Amino acid sequence: MITKKQNPSSPSSRKFWYHFPIWLIVAFMFNYYSGLSQELKMKITEPYLNIPISYNAKMEVMKINVDGKTKREFPVQLANDTINYWIYIDVTEFKGQTITLNFPVASKSFNHIYQDVKINGADSLYKETNRPQFHFTVKRGWSNDVNGPIFYNKQYHMFWQAYPFGLIWNTAYMYWGHAVSNDLIHWKELPPALMLDSLGSPWSGSSLIDKNNVGGWGKNALVLFYTAFDGVTGKQVQCIAYSTDNAKTFKRYKGNPVIDSNKELGTNNTRDPKVFWYEPTKHWVMVLFEKDGMSFYTSTNMKKWKRQSHFKGLWECPDFFELPVDGNINNKKWVLHGGSAEYFIGNFDGKKFTPETPKLRYAEGLDTWGDILYAGQTFENMPDNRRIQIAWGRGIDYIGMPFTQIMLFPIEFSLKTTDNGLRLVANPIKEIAQLHKRKYTWTSLTIPEANKELGQITPQPLHVKINFTLDKGKSFKVYFQGSELVTLSSDELPQAENKMEILIDKSIAEIFINNGARYIVKKIGCVKENDGLYFESNENSPFINQLQVFEMKSIWNKHK
Repeated sequence: MITKKQNPSSPSSRKFWYHFPIWLIVAFMFNYYSGLSQELKMKITEPYLNIPISYNAKMEVMKINVDGKTKREFPVQLANDTINYWIYIDVTEFKGQTITLNFPVASKSFNHIYQDVKINGADSLYKETNRPQFHFTVKRGWSNDVNGPIFYNKQYHMFWQAYPFGLIWNTAYMYWGHAVSNDLIHWKELPPALMLDSLGSPWSGSSLIDKNNVGGWGKNALVLFYTAFDGVTGKQVQCIAYSTDNAKTFKRYKGNPVIDSNKELGTNNTRDPKVFWYEPTKHWVMVLFEKDGMSFYTSTNMKKWKRQSHFKGLWECPDFFELPVDGNINNKKWVLHGGSAEYFIGNFDGKKFTPETPKLRYAEGLDTWGDILYAGQTFENMPDNRRIQIAWGRGIDYIGMPFTQIMLFPIEFSLKTTDNGLRLVANPIKEIAQLHKRKYTWTSLTIPEANKELGQITPQPLHVKINFTLDKGKSFKVYFQGSELVTLSSDELPQAENKMEILIDKSIAEIFINNGARYIVKKIGCVKENDGLYFESNENSPFINQLQVFEMKSIWNKHK
């Protein structure tokens, strides 16, 4: 039922208005009707509310009230005339209750909101025209920073900054999205792990397993550390949430916030806690972005923290981990990086990080916002000790789709000694072989011969492996559907056989040169051309020693 405010021109109210000058009455009526609100009451019997959205509608805050109290609020571009797409709200927690939806302005589509056992568009979910087929994307809305990926109770868990209400994010209303996987490849999206509370919107952070019940929330509880952002004051404080039911639900720690350093540092830039156990001195470590770099805190109970040191030069979203050098477990170094692909290699004594290299980069690829690869985080508690990262593919839009942004394909990090010194290298995880479908293999090809063979492969998601030699003074270009993926010159490559690995999906290509010595992220358009993969070079160089192309299965056939 849609209800409106009492009509001010009704007989019972007319005498009231006789005492006011006409100009005041006109002003009141204008302000009244321009802000006319609507309410919709319904008893919740199904898990989802489907809400129609328009690209051009003004963002307004919708509220879910129960017994006169606001239980949730979120901004939406509620369609007025044209419906461009639908979003959904999981209302399982209200099942059996009567809720009241409140929207502050009149909209023709308000009464089109409905509840259902499935989301609007479920029949075409993951089959949409521009949906990536082996990179993770959300069902609806916006996604960005990866948060706290971890292997927990025999499953991989990935969290992220989620804005499920539209395609243009609002930092004051971010959630923690949540998905699980059994193989790092096929992901099942779950209801959000965290929503807003009295301290604000849950921004980025990390996760850990409290194996010894140090926090008092339960043995082997999954603990989330995150930044709470107050959309009114801009304040950023560090908080804890935890789960004791296998990550199905999370509760906030009643003592939040555990760190509030805004006033002390004279800045609101205090965010993105990365927390882990440091075994040599048996305490917890938090790496926290503060003001102009990374602060290192320590704690014995996860609740009280002491700042020990500060390292300048990196910006937000820290990740910090130890890796063996050239596979030697008796020789390890620490890697510290921020939101972008910039990093340092050095030593850590439990309180202070000491760099041994200048600032380096492990990935290439820029967009209007900067690095396309952003806010990457590595999985904790890996069963095989690999260091696997998933990162946000920043700025990858999908025109006409009910979702935007993408997560890059999982990569495995290692530390390798190179001619330029010790470097962090990245390669796609071995599990990618699970997605191989039809395979093509050719050997000893010139460029024209290679292009002739490639002509039989229709444009689609692909995994490409190329072994090639490039003569001095020559160059090698790779294209897909008219988009240039990479240009390589002999000046930047060893004068020997080189290797290139390319992952091609909708709107995104990831290129790995010589076993991860270079990692390039490339944004490509969702072009509808007949040309698929092809090469270009000067004077038919390079020479292709081996070319393998794999057509890729969809990761969405297994989990929806």
